[in-house]
Amino acid sequence: MEMVTILPEHLCPANRDDAPGSSGRLPGMARAALICVLVFAFLAWRLHVGGLVTFDSAITGWVRADITPGLTCWMILITDLGNLGFVTVLTTLTALFLFACREWGEGLGVAAASLSSWLLYSCLKLVFQRPRPDLPQLVPAGGYSFPSGHATVTAALFFTMGMIYCHHTGYRTGRSMILAAAALLVLLVGVSRVYLGVHYPGDVVAGWAAGGFVALVVAMLLRLDSRAS
Repeated sequence: MEMVTILPEHLCPANRDDAPGSSGRLPGMARAALICVLVFAFLAWRLHVGGLVTFDSAITGWVRADITPGLTCWMILITDLGNLGFVTVLTTLTALFLFACREWGEGLGVAAASLSSWLLYSCLKLVFQRPRPDLPQLVPAGGYSFPSGHATVTAALFFTMGMIYCHHTGYRTGRSMILAAAALLVLLVGVSRVYLGVHYPGDVVAGWAAGGFVALVVAMLLRLDSRAS
């Protein structure tokens, strides 16, 4: 009994938020992934029957109600977080850092999340072939609109990185802050795409669902929520 009291605090199961019943939390990821699939399927169905028009118009009108040069500059900076160049550099540096820490699986997981999300949204765009919004574009954008590639990739990459970090910290406060920061960045990138006139809100939500699905699948494959750090 005395040996338990001298264990370092971060190794004591009573002090780790994920120790009790940690194995029971893995199905929760599977349920979350299923929710992402259902959200995407619902949006795809609404798009097919023309049911996204009211939603898209209302949200777009609200987001683009006050376009100013200063706000546009900020939105361009934010949307660059989802550009191919930035995502490639961030993915490469993160994977190399994890490899240097001998976290081979997690390094490959980050690369897989980035690459698979790009492949996924590219294929989905070809399937749905939704035209871009008929609005003044504040940044150049080509190709199809549904789902948003920026929303898909940032959700997949940032949430994967966040869950990897959470796996290496055993305390709720640190995990909550990291996941909240990831969610905020993903949200801002999505809003920026609507503000800049290159996506409908439905495209962005569908991208979040697709990217969240990718991140959750990667996390389950790596068993981030079950194996000890």
